[in-house]
Amino acid sequence: MTERIFDGNEHWLTFTEILNKMKKSDVYHISVAYLLALDTVTRQHVNDVFDFGEDCIRLESLEKPWQTGTSRKTTRLAFNLWNGCHSDSGDTDQSCRLYAVDEIFCCQYAPYYWQALQIRFPESCGK
Repeated sequence: MTERIFDGNEHWLTFTEILNKMKKSDVYHISVAYLLALDTVTRQHVNDVFDFGEDCIRLESLEKPWQTGTSRKTTRLAFNLWNGCHSDSGDTDQSCRLYAVDEIFCCQYAPYYWQALQIRFPESCGK
């Protein structure tokens, strides 16, 4: 894989810290760590989004009041890359739409979201 891009030094430092706390460093963990380190809000609430002890995502974090529009997009993409999660608390058409590519990628983090996809699916990127 080509060198990863980071949204500044804090993104890189937090990514490294998160990855060091994770039980594995496979493509699932690396892509989630990359995304959780990206957004300032998810960075501040990383323990609410990922359970390091149980090594799993916390779906309920999408309902937390600290979530912003962008942090929800980042969290949804991280969950999607983790296990294909595609709904919040229910499978309504509205909640499923929130996981659509055009909904998630429609923000300033789109280049970094693309990077996370390349981390998660290196075989599909010709690397």
